[in-house]
Amino acid sequence: MDTPNGGGPKANAPIAATGNPAFVGAALMMVLSVSLFTISHGFVRTVGDEIHPFEIAFATSLFSFTFYLPWLFRTRFRTLRTNKIRIHWVRAFFNVGGVCGWYFALTLTPLADAVALALTGPLAITLGAVLFLGEPARVRRWVGMGIGIAGALLIIRPGFQQFNTGYWFVLLSISCTAGSRLLTKHLTQSEPSAVLGAWMALLQVPITFVLAIPFWSWPNPIQLAMMIAVGLLVGGAHYTLTVAYQRADVSAMEPLNFVRLVIAAMIGYFFFAENPDAWTWAGGGVIVASTTYVAHREAVRRRQEAG
Repeated sequence: MDTPNGGGPKANAPIAATGNPAFVGAALMMVLSVSLFTISHGFVRTVGDEIHPFEIAFATSLFSFTFYLPWLFRTRFRTLRTNKIRIHWVRAFFNVGGVCGWYFALTLTPLADAVALALTGPLAITLGAVLFLGEPARVRRWVGMGIGIAGALLIIRPGFQQFNTGYWFVLLSISCTAGSRLLTKHLTQSEPSAVLGAWMALLQVPITFVLAIPFWSWPNPIQLAMMIAVGLLVGGAHYTLTVAYQRADVSAMEPLNFVRLVIAAMIGYFFFAENPDAWTWAGGGVIVASTTYVAHREAVRRRQEAG
């Protein structure tokens, strides 16, 4: 847990000024987070040729859950008490759909294309908040989402190239993940964030295990090591992402998501002989610009309402 720095602000207070050392630390955490996420995608792409995505999702859930075990044992699992277990289950099913859809996409789509298209995720969450949580449909939100959709169309280019089946799985993943995040936002009104994370990790294990049984094949030592690595990388990525968002505004961190596309392109080029075209870079840039704009406007609105 972060502690106050002398007489100044707490270390986990959001910082927006780019010259502040706390912002630099948050930016490094954000870059580390997106790097860990993207490296895990490379492992999934490698092992996904022989291991079914459902089995990879089970391994990811299982080894990610190990991050919470020391804390749960220390608290004797008392922290898991909740009266909203049904919502936790629904949220877990949504998240499993997001994870499995993403892993299918990684086996069917060039890595950079999948990552670039997945950057529209925050726009899907914004749309869901307007439609299902009753948040105001401000003009700037619609403008930002429209620009993001235009960026996605640059990548997909419907009618100008053969539609990759993997794109459907990316869109499925984005939709399911948005549903999971919206339920998370609802649950944060009554549940601590650590409890939300622990329940998510715990409930995903049996769901993904049942899905994996019909497609099960025993991994060899190298494949097992890769799946363990995916789980640990995802767990570390979630942790460093949380630290980054604790120390800086989300709007200030959002442009760094473009690093994901750069790393994905490098992994695709050096390990899978993939070479993303100019449309992928252009679409990714437009999507990052639109999500950054929406996040920035939301941050400005919150500050105005707080002031």
